[in-house]
Amino acid sequence: MRKRLLIIGGGGLGRIVHDVLSKDASLRDEIELGGFLDTRADVAIPEGLDCAVVGNPLDYKVQEGDLFIPAVGDPVWRKKLVAPLQAQGAAFFSFKNGASVAARVRIGEGTFVTPGAVVSTDCVIGAFTYIDTYTIVGHDVTVGEHCMIGAMTFIAGGVNIGEGVTVNPRSTIAKGVTIGAGATIGIGSVVVKDVPPGVTVFGNPARTI
Repeated sequence: MRKRLLIIGGGGLGRIVHDVLSKDASLRDEIELGGFLDTRADVAIPEGLDCAVVGNPLDYKVQEGDLFIPAVGDPVWRKKLVAPLQAQGAAFFSFKNGASVAARVRIGEGTFVTPGAVVSTDCVIGAFTYIDTYTIVGHDVTVGEHCMIGAMTFIAGGVNIGEGVTVNPRSTIAKGVTIGAGATIGIGSVVVKDVPPGVTVFGNPARTI
């Protein structure tokens, strides 16, 4: 019996996740796409996308056979929207098909690794994290839960990224750097030293703003 997969978030990221999953023939015997969960009753679903908003993740009642995957760019909101489902014992779906994932990589529940991404050996990727297209994650990297890693980012070996971090596209993080929980790395930044929790850095080299 196929599981019904619900995508948390009906915005742009949710539609990307829907597109990737709907094209993956290997999933057709395992899941069916059951729609989006979104807090916005008026969220616009493009014409021709055969998938509707079927509920609000904040009050949705988990049913037998349901699976969930978050597709919300803001880590703070992602955590808020996932929490009520977690409290009901919901099952979450992880996806890495089409990505290059090396040996001994551990990927948490509800995490989406986009096709074209590279995750090197002995990495730990936390639950409910999104790794976008053409990102390269070096060996022995740890990425916390509820992180958003933008497209074409390079993360060198031994980097430690805390929970709820946003790394915007085309950023570079140097070997061994630690990024504190809740920090934001601005687009195209080059991070060569540790970033404290909760701060935003930008530039080359990245500085607090």
